[in-house]
This record gives sequence, structure tokens and C-alpha cells, in this order.
Amino acid sequence: MFSVVNDKIPQIVFALSASLGAFVIGTVLGWSSPTLTMFEKGTAVSFEVSAMAAATACSLFGVGAVIGAVPAGAVSSVFGRRVSLIVSEAHVVFGWLMIAFPKAARMLYVGRILQGVGCGAMCTIIPMYVGEIAEPEIRGFLGGLYQLFVVSGILYSYVLGNFLNYNQLNLACGVWMVIHILGVLYIPESPYFLIQENKRVGAEEAMARLRDPSHDCKSELDEIQKFIEEEQKNSYTAREVLEKDVNRRALTIGIGCMFFQQMTGINAIIFYMKHVFEISGSDISPEVCTTVVGTIQVAMTFASMMITDKFGRRSLMVYSMTLMGICLLALSYYFFSKKYNPHVAETLDWLPLVAIVFYISMFSIGCGPIPYIIIGEIFSSELKSMGTGMSIATNWILVWLVTCLAEPMDKFIGPSGTFFVYSGFCFMGMLFVVNCVPETKNRSLAMIQSDLEKN
Repeated sequence: MFSVVNDKIPQIVFALSASLGAFVIGTVLGWSSPTLTMFEKGTAVSFEVSAMAAATACSLFGVGAVIGAVPAGAVSSVFGRRVSLIVSEAHVVFGWLMIAFPKAARMLYVGRILQGVGCGAMCTIIPMYVGEIAEPEIRGFLGGLYQLFVVSGILYSYVLGNFLNYNQLNLACGVWMVIHILGVLYIPESPYFLIQENKRVGAEEAMARLRDPSHDCKSELDEIQKFIEEEQKNSYTAREVLEKDVNRRALTIGIGCMFFQQMTGINAIIFYMKHVFEISGSDISPEVCTTVVGTIQVAMTFASMMITDKFGRRSLMVYSMTLMGICLLALSYYFFSKKYNPHVAETLDWLPLVAIVFYISMFSIGCGPIPYIIIGEIFSSELKSMGTGMSIATNWILVWLVTCLAEPMDKFIGPSGTFFVYSGFCFMGMLFVVNCVPETKNRSLAMIQSDLEKN
């Protein structure tokens, strides 16, 4: 991998700068776990926040993310990827201000919604930008940066939340917005966007910054221009775009990958991880467990970046979902035994940590990062804005739904039933990938569209 990476330093640097927005998203996601405890103890803010209000504030992030994700692709097609990323971060800035200095619970609600709007938009724009600036042989590696930064941001919030107070944690998380905005000011605009806007000179300048001096930029830009011109020969309405079989198939793949990514229950586990370890009765403290799990998640996501372009997206997704399903079945068995056969459960107090660590590891290798890589590759230029927005919106709707349903499911069917349901979705997701998702490694965006049309 590193021999391939060596002559692609510019696009790696710019992909890193853009993908830092994913670290911001991770800090916002991870913020929920330590602050729920602070709200319960009354150490976070000057007014009382009920358990229901705290849970509502955390879950409203998903609502905002849907609002931000849906129009983000269209907005970035009009104003460009760079400007759209800066506007997205502005929403997160205002959200942090509301959360850092609240006067009532409703300010927490509004702040989380604003954070969600900005993060939802960045979820759409970052994979789009990275997919457009990366060469085929390194696109999987660079696409993996998104999920790596998300899980790194989550771990950052977990660790700092163990010893910082509420205001200190907000400041430590909020500083990454400034770093990302400065990074976005440095990156070039996407050559795809510039050519779509008939700015060939600007595209040549951007490509010169993105590629090694020895690279044949003219030939690559000619290929991009030919690809875009062929798709823009006719002006299509949204209905006409979706009438094409190739576009419907691409949309099914994008939305399907995001649907099954979330229906594995990953965000229920991330949001309520401390609670899971508390009710398991394990001797290991919840704080230690969440830190261990977060560290392993970062390490395995990095490992995924190293192997995605070697083993392919499809294979990693299949193995990932299969093994995740097995881990959730093991958790289901443990909590079933804890309720109906406590003596057996006492001998298995190590199982929750081991199963969750392995589950997170498998998610981080395949089911976590790869859907974001795929949606950066699978859509034609005419479908990209709509398709990416719809896929990310699906993802965030399910983030909100899975998070909101975590407590009712725990109450009505218990942890055992909850983990059993999510294991079923893992196996269904594996079947979806086997039957519907093509392999895209080492394929240019034009070649991927050609493959979809042939099938």
C-alpha cells in the first residue's frame, strides 16, 4: 500500500483536510455517552435536566442530520464542495454555542438539531469530494479516512469525558471545528464540479495541485470531461433520472448499504455502551470498557483502510456482517442466560466485552467504512446529488430511529431480544450484499457506471 501511496501525497493531504469534518462528527456523536451521565448527576448545567430530556437532546441530533443531508448534495452541486463544507461547519459552530451555554433544555434541543444539520451535510459532501479527487487505486484507502476520523472523534469524546467537566468537554470537542474550517480553506475544489460548471482552467489548476508533477493531468481531465458531457447531453428531471435502470440499481445499492449499516444496531451500542456494560454485571468498569472498545474501533478502521483496495469492498462487507451477526447472537445468549440461568451467566461475565469488541472490530473493517466508500463511487453525475443525499438521509433517519427504540426495546423484549433482532438484520444485510452489490475496487467512476449498465 505504502509504495502506491508514496507518489500520491497531495491528494492524501487534501483528503485528510476534508475528512477532518468526520472527526468533528465523531466528537458530536461521542459527546452523548459521557454527558448523559453528567445530566443524570446534575453536574452538567445549572438547571435540572430529566432523563427523558437528556435522551431527547441526544436523539434530536439524528433529526437534524436528516434535514442537513437531504439538500446537501444539491447545494454542493450549485456552490461547490468547499463552500458547502464551510457552511455545514457554521451550523455545527452555532450548535456547540447553544449546547455550551444553555439557559433551558430547549436550547440543548436546538443545539443538537443544528449540530445534526451540519454533520448530516458533511456526511454527504465529504465522501463525494474524496471520491472525486482520488485515483482508483487509492480511492478505497482515502474513502476509509471518513470512518477512521468518525471513530477517532468518538473515542476522543469517550476518553476526555471520563475526566473533564461539561464545559471543558464542550471546548475540547468544539476546537476541532476551527481546525477543519482552516483545512477546508486550503483544499482545491473538485475537478468534477469545476468541469460541470464549464471551468476547465480552474479544473486544470485543481488537478495540478491534486496530482504528482509527473502525472498526465490532461488525459485524466479529458476522461472526466467526456464522462460528464455524455451524461449531460440531455437535461433530465428527477423522475427521468430514476426511470433509468442503472440509476435505480445504484440508488438501491447506496440506500441498501446505509440501511443495513444502521440496522445492525451499531449506534444503539455506541450511544448506550456504558449502560450495556452496567447491566451486564461485568467486574470491568463501564468507563474502561468503552475506552477499550473505542481504541479497538480506531485500530480496526485503520486496518480496513490498508486492506480495502486489496481485498475489495464486497468481500469485506460480507465477512463483516456475518461475523457481526454471530457476535450479537452471543450477546443475546448471555443476557438470556443472565435472566433464566444466572449460574451460567456468572461464568460468562467476560462475554459482553469480548463480543462487543469483536462486533465493533468487524463493523470497523467492513460495514462501517465501506458504505461511505461505495456511495462516493456508485452514482452517476446526474444522480450523485440526489443519490448521495437520499443515502445519507436514510442513514441518519435510522440513527435516530435505532437510538430512540433502544430504550423501549430494552424494556419490552429485553437485551436478549434486542440483540437477537439486530443479529437478524446482520444476516439479511449479508444476503443483500451478496446479491446486489458489485465490486468496485480499482475501477474508475466511468468504469463503474459501465459495469452497472451491463448488469
